Amino acid sequence: MPGYCTGISQQSSNADLIKTTLYFDLFNATSLYPMELKPASRHAIIYSELKITYPGLKYLISVYAKKFELKHGDRGLIFAENSPSWIVAMYAIWEHKGILVPVDHLSGLDEITYILKDSTPAVVFTTETGLPLLQQAIEKSGIHTQVIMLEAVNNDDFPDELSVESGQHTLDFSAHNSADTAVIIYTSGTTGAPKGVMLSFANLEANILAVSRYIKIYTPESVVMMLLPVHHIFPLVGTIIIPLYLGATIAISPSMASADILKTLKGNQVDIIIGVPRLYAVIAKGIMDKIKSSFIARMLYALARKLKSKPFSKKIFKAVHEKLGGNIHYLVSGGAALDPSVGEQFTTLGFEVLEGYGMTEAAPMITFTQPGRVKIGSPGEVMKQTRVEIRDGEIVASGPNIMKGYYNKPEETAEILRDGWLYTGDLGEFDKDGFLYITGRKKEIIVLSNGKNVNPAELEDKISSSPYVKECGVFYHDEQIQVIVQPDNEAIAPTGKPAKEVIRWDVIEPLNKQISAYKKIMGFHLTDFELPRTRLGKLQRFKLPSMAVLAEVGNDQQTDKPSGVEYGIIADYLAKEKMRRVKPNHHIEMDLGMDSLDKVSF
Repeated sequence: MPGYCTGISQQSSNADLIKTTLYFDLFNATSLYPMELKPASRHAIIYSELKITYPGLKYLISVYAKKFELKHGDRGLIFAENSPSWIVAMYAIWEHKGILVPVDHLSGLDEITYILKDSTPAVVFTTETGLPLLQQAIEKSGIHTQVIMLEAVNNDDFPDELSVESGQHTLDFSAHNSADTAVIIYTSGTTGAPKGVMLSFANLEANILAVSRYIKIYTPESVVMMLLPVHHIFPLVGTIIIPLYLGATIAISPSMASADILKTLKGNQVDIIIGVPRLYAVIAKGIMDKIKSSFIARMLYALARKLKSKPFSKKIFKAVHEKLGGNIHYLVSGGAALDPSVGEQFTTLGFEVLEGYGMTEAAPMITFTQPGRVKIGSPGEVMKQTRVEIRDGEIVASGPNIMKGYYNKPEETAEILRDGWLYTGDLGEFDKDGFLYITGRKKEIIVLSNGKNVNPAELEDKISSSPYVKECGVFYHDEQIQVIVQPDNEAIAPTGKPAKEVIRWDVIEPLNKQISAYKKIMGFHLTDFELPRTRLGKLQRFKLPSMAVLAEVGNDQQTDKPSGVEYGIIADYLAKEKMRRVKPNHHIEMDLGMDSLDKVSF
């Protein structure tokens, strides 16, 4: 669905993706890990100590392809976390001329069941971790499919000798019909049910050429870090398909832990990082905290900001660059809009941040920032071979990157694809230099800062199904998914409990345990008034934040503070981090809005 991206509008947490805070010591550039000099073209994939050459990767693909049969056009689904085996399974599906269906390994039972039933895959790849939930979903969906366990790859899996033939150092699309569907990406829709975006090999190739031939970001010598979950089109294309198409190298971080990320960056001379705004915001905060703690660093930063000289900044902040491996050419941000202040901070430090706009339906790029032509706050210029127009304020696009349609959904396809033009649902405008600026959204899908899409109507339906709720409205405020609820006091009365406790523990808490982590309700408010609606009965969602503030003021009663130094330290810390008053009875998620990243930092 629509959103900022260097490809994707969904997009990956994100607080759910990022499990740690990265810390940077500006004044200690000592290398934590040895730097290994190597020609990138020698390896297709590097995963910790495992190094897979292109002949080795092709060998593994052939081995996996023998494990199953697919007819031309059959679907092959992967339900697993990032790994070399994930990549091998993907290309094994394509070896059979099958269609890849990647699924988030953190999806809930209902979502997996829906995708299985809709796509009816002939084969499904998973891991021991995902098998129990997958088996439940297969049984619930009623489909028949072959389940194959992904096996960990190690250095003993290769023959002693692998022939190196002409063309073996790339995985291009020469063996495929460009019009064939390559992948079906399921993304949230306005109706609540995920829609399968059908992308052809030609769609993917349009994006590959855009960032390798027309905008020279990727080269065969590139080393790209794979960090984001690859069930999204942004990291799927950016960290797997493009590098392997060109003969470049993928360096997979074993986890989101800071030690693993830094080791991957420093040990492999990574020059392209593909990340979401949340990741870059965390990195920038760690750097800026160090700068603010030193008078000299503050002065140098102020000078660099004034001079706007990349060579000067790289020299002055050499230690920062070394902490990120010392070889970063581009920080690519996608999935959602990057905070302009974060972009400015990285620019001042001597990094080049490239941002784009697009959606899964555009495979995924529509506009992209060209190196040396960065305008902070803009997702760049129109991608080569793509046409963009502003019609009644809405961004519409056409070109070889535009999807074939939604799988099994001709009516929904007709709504968004008209005469070859993709109607994005986003509002925007161009400046005199041709840079796009997003000014708003026509649709109500909530795009989180991590690129994930959340349909508020889906959550409202689940919450409203409780007998304790008259009506509710979900909204996004202070970078959190929140809800305002009008409780049914008559239904609550027999429980003998306060309405807030019933809604918290009998409605919101059970819901948060059932849904994907990024969809969690992080704040809820009670009101005795009906929610604002138009004369036609449509919820006026834009009025909900202010209504929630008024409801909170009316319901707020200060609880007596416990004595003790520990409480004071914790409360002060949380108050500064979350910029709100902390009370002893506050729930760290629903009242204070602490996500997984906040918890790790805490």
